[in-house]
Amino acid sequence: MKQIVAIHGRAAAPDQARCDDVVGMLRRVALAQGEPVPEPQAPDAAPALLALAERGRLAFSEMDGAVEVFYIPSRAANLSVLEGTGFPEAVQKKQADAFRTSQGALFRFPPEEGEGHGDHGALEVFITDWSPSPAAAAVAVHRGHPFIADLEKPRGASFTGRYVRHPLTGDLLPVWIADWVKPDFGTGAVLVNPAHDATDLAFGRSVGLPVRFGLVPAGFDGRPGTWPVPPVVKTGQSIKTGFWDGLPAQEAMQRYFDALEAVGFAERHRDVQAGRWRIARLVADPTGGLFWDGGRVRLSGSAGEGVPVRAEDTALLGTVSTLGHGAAPTLVCQAAEQTEALLFLRLLAFDLHGAPLAPERVLLVQKVQEAKLPAPPEVLRLGVLVGAPLQQVAVLKQQVVEQVQRFLRVHGELVEAWPARAADAAAAPPKAVLQARAALLEGDPAKAFAALGPLQKQLGGQPAEQRGESALAGYFAVAHVLAGLDLPAGVDLRRSWSRI
Repeated sequence: MKQIVAIHGRAAAPDQARCDDVVGMLRRVALAQGEPVPEPQAPDAAPALLALAERGRLAFSEMDGAVEVFYIPSRAANLSVLEGTGFPEAVQKKQADAFRTSQGALFRFPPEEGEGHGDHGALEVFITDWSPSPAAAAVAVHRGHPFIADLEKPRGASFTGRYVRHPLTGDLLPVWIADWVKPDFGTGAVLVNPAHDATDLAFGRSVGLPVRFGLVPAGFDGRPGTWPVPPVVKTGQSIKTGFWDGLPAQEAMQRYFDALEAVGFAERHRDVQAGRWRIARLVADPTGGLFWDGGRVRLSGSAGEGVPVRAEDTALLGTVSTLGHGAAPTLVCQAAEQTEALLFLRLLAFDLHGAPLAPERVLLVQKVQEAKLPAPPEVLRLGVLVGAPLQQVAVLKQQVVEQVQRFLRVHGELVEAWPARAADAAAAPPKAVLQARAALLEGDPAKAFAALGPLQKQLGGQPAEQRGESALAGYFAVAHVLAGLDLPAGVDLRRSWSRI
C-alpha cells in the first residue's frame, strides 16, 4: 500500500495547491502501476494529543477564548533526527543546522519527601554555568511542567508549595512557576540564582527570594565597602561553601560537578532543541471528546476533568497519526518547510510511534510566484504544475498559460475523436510516451509535459484515420496521470500504462 502525503505547514494557498497537485499526480502513477493507494483521510487527532500530553510533550497558551497547543519534542526525538538517515542529504543538513545546541550538565534535585511528584522522580535541571549554584534560592518551572501536573496553577508567578533538595548542600529550594521559563529549552526547569543572573535577579526581587552570593569578585574581604553588587557572572571565587571556599569560578564548577557525578546527581549533557510547533487549537465544544482543565493546565480524555473541548487545526498531527503503518511514505513538502513542518513531522513521528520516520522518498516543491493572468483557474493551476521543475520557483508566464490552454483544447478534441479501432494495438509506443512515463515515475511533471506536448501536437495534426490506437492510448494514459485529464470510453488506464 502506497502512502503519499502533502506537508503544507504555513505555506500560502498557491504553494499548498502545487503540493496537492504533485500528490495527485503521484497517486495516479501508483494507481496506474496497480499499487493500492488509500484515500486521503482526516484521522481523529485526539488520541495522539492525549498520548503527547501524557508524555509531557505539550505546552499550552490560552488566548481569545481558545487554547493554543504546542508540541515540545523529546530529547530522544531530537537526537533521532540529528543522527538519522533516510532523508536527502541536503534536507538532513538543513534540519541539523536548525537545532539549537548548548553544552552543560543535568543536575537532579530530589523532592523534599524523597519521592517524585506525579511519578516523575527527581526534578532535572539543565545548567550551563553552575559555578555559583550553592547560593541558589529556588527552582522555577514552566506552567505545564510534568512535576506540577496535578497542581492548580494561578496566572502569573506562583509558589507551588513544593520543595526540592539541593543535591550539593541538602538545602530545601522552593519550586516556583514562572512564565519566563521556556518549555523548549533544557528540561523546562531553571535553577534560580538571583545574585548571579540578571533574569533571576529580576524574578527574585519580584517574588521576594533571597539574594545570596556563591561567588564574589576579586578584592572582597567581607567589609561593607567590598560587598558585591548583583549580578556577579562567571567571575571571582567561591564563598560560603565550607571546604570549597576560595576556589576560582571555573575550578569551583569542576569540583561541584565531580562531587555530584560521584553520587548520581549530575551528568554532562549536550542540550539539543528544535523549538516548539503549534499543532492544535482547543475550542469549547460539549461534544468534543477532550477535556481542558485550565487551572491545572492539563488535557484529558476523561469526562469531568475540565471543560469539554474539540481540537482544531490538527493537519500535521493528523498526517503523523497515519504514518508508521504500512509501506514507507512518499512525502511532498514545500521547500521552505524543510526546517519547519517537515522537521516537526519527523520529530512527531518518533515521539508518537517510537521509531524514526523512514520515507520512500521526499519531494521538495518550490513556492509559486504570484501572477495575475487572464485565464481560468484550472489553466493557471496546471500551468503552475508543469511550467517549471518542482525544485524551481513556479513563475507563471503568459507563454506557459497559452501552452496549457492549447494542450487542454487539443486533448478535448482527441477524446471526442477517439476511434474504437485495434489495428495497431500491439505497436510499440512512441518515444515521447516512454519519456513522459519515465518522467512521471521520477516525479517530474514539467519534464513529462515537455515530452508529451510535441506528441499531442503531432496527433492533433493528423487525420483521425491515421492516428494509431497504441500511440493514442499511451498518450491518454500519461496525460491522465500527469494532469488528471479525462480518459475516453474504452481506454483502460492500467492496461494502457502497462503496454507503454
